[in-house]
Amino acid sequence: MKSKHAFALLALILGIIGGVLLLRGFIDFASRLVEGSRHLDSELLVLAGIGVMAIIGSVMIWTERYFAGGLINIISGLIGVFYGRNTEGLLILISGILGIVAPRIRD
Repeated sequence: MKSKHAFALLALILGIIGGVLLLRGFIDFASRLVEGSRHLDSELLVLAGIGVMAIIGSVMIWTERYFAGGLINIISGLIGVFYGRNTEGLLILISGILGIVAPRIRD
């Protein structure tokens, strides 16, 4: 495995973990909705959208669209940190940085 592919794989894993952690709150909301609670938080929808975008950006990095996927993940990570989800946001941010750096690695 080339170093470029190793960086892309690491970016994929970190981005998916961060995206799923952001989506976890939306899944909790869905279970409360089934129970009868109808209070919808707009922040929850934004974070769910960011989680989905992070997963899409990570897959783009893995399919060798490094710059576009890395940029999506950097922006998603910064928004995640802004909304107070520091751990998830930093995972996604690091994923984006690795995605942009990956094609510049020489074996």
